[in-house]
Formats: sequence, C-alpha cells, structure tokens
Amino acid sequence: MSTPKFTKSPLTEVVCGVEFNAPEFSSVHFGLYWQTIKDRFPSPPLDRPPIGEVEILSILPNLRRVWFESLDKKQLIQLQSNRFHYNWRSQNEDDEYPHFKEIYPKFEQEWQHFQTWWQQYNSDNLPLGKIHYELTYMNQIDKKFGWDNPRDNYKIFTFVGKKWSDNLKKATNFNAGIEFDISENVGKLIVRLNQIVNPKDDNNVLLFELTARSVDTKLDIREWFDLAHKYTVDAFLELIQEETKKEWGLTWLPE
Repeated sequence: MSTPKFTKSPLTEVVCGVEFNAPEFSSVHFGLYWQTIKDRFPSPPLDRPPIGEVEILSILPNLRRVWFESLDKKQLIQLQSNRFHYNWRSQNEDDEYPHFKEIYPKFEQEWQHFQTWWQQYNSDNLPLGKIHYELTYMNQIDKKFGWDNPRDNYKIFTFVGKKWSDNLKKATNFNAGIEFDISENVGKLIVRLNQIVNPKDDNNVLLFELTARSVDTKLDIREWFDLAHKYTVDAFLELIQEETKKEWGLTWLPE
C-alpha cells in the first residue's frame, strides 16, 4: 500500500464530523463545553467566521454555529446543537498538510471528550444519539494551481469543461455539483465546485469540495472514516487530469 502526496497541494481544510441528536442542547451549553477545552482551544468562542475567512461548510444547516480555535488557528471545533466538527486548516502557503492518520486521532479524541462531557453533564446521563458521519476535503484552486476562470476547467478536471470555442470564452462564473454512491454501508460522496472571490486578495478562486456522508452510523466510527477517506482520496485522483497531477507534484509514499 502507498499514500498519494502532492508537493504543491490546493488542500486547505479537512473536516471530520458527526451529526447527533441531543434535544436538550441549548445555547448555554456552548460556554459550558468551552470551559472543558480552553486549554487546547483558548480563543474565545466565535458565533460566526471572522472577517476574511471563507465559509466552506455549505452542507451545514443554518443553525447557530460556534467556533473554538486553537492558538495557531490550525485546529478548529465547529459546534451546533446537532453537529460536531473537527477541522484542520491551513493558515500559511507553506503549511504542509498532515496525513489523515494524523488528523483522525485528534478528531476522535475531541469527539470522545465531547460525548463524555455531555453524558456527565445532562441530568439523565444519556449518550448522544449519532445520526450521520461526515468527512470533507476542501481545496482552493487559483492561479497558482493553473485556474484563473471557467475557461481553465478542462485543464484541471476530468468530469467538467472542455476547450471552448471563441464565442464561449467570456464565461465569468461557474458552479457545479455531482453525487456518487459509495456503498450501502458508507453512503454518498458529494462533490461541489463553487467559484468565489477570495476576501484576502479579491481574486477568483474555485472551491473544490468533496464530502463523504454516511447513511447511518451502524459501522464503527473508525471503520467508516477509513473507508470514506480512501474513497474520497481515490475520487480526487480520478477527477483531476493527469497533467495537472504532475504539475502539482504527485508522488506515492509507503504506508
């Protein structure tokens, strides 16, 4: 077995998450929970992304969402009354993205801590009812990665775009989505392309988001995330053109 690695990667964020059922969860719990993690996430809780941040988890419903950030801002917990997400985020261009085997244990640790806290805190000592698992890989593709506008789609992706004729060369905006069935146990892979303006430099950037979402939580959580991770990485490699993968420095590392 070997692991793909890019010397030049558009990956900016990896998110591991669980949707759960906790009917008694209320606004007061955000602050109470923070008291138990502020040694690792000391920044005061944020109710919304700070100015300049790109809002990426469009799959999340429009409920109150609180952010808990680590000191270096590379780790983030997003909490809603029915969702728990742990993020790794790139903060600088020279940040090297960690392997999934480095990210997952941190998510598992924080998720277990959250479950334990909740069960000890609520009066009935009831465990959280897990509903879905989610794994998201977010990539930001811009000029550094060969994309300037929708006319460049065909150079990067295998599943969308072509070399358009002159009368179509004025395309200025592009959004697309596609879903893949993974398996009955694992669920679906949702692929989204959304063109935005980067608030940091006002340049166009294409967000390439891959989200694996489970049908249920019958599988052991580690087993599900391992299967979802493998499928998501394989899908990414298949959806990117061979020449682009070479330009991004694809190599294979031993496990």
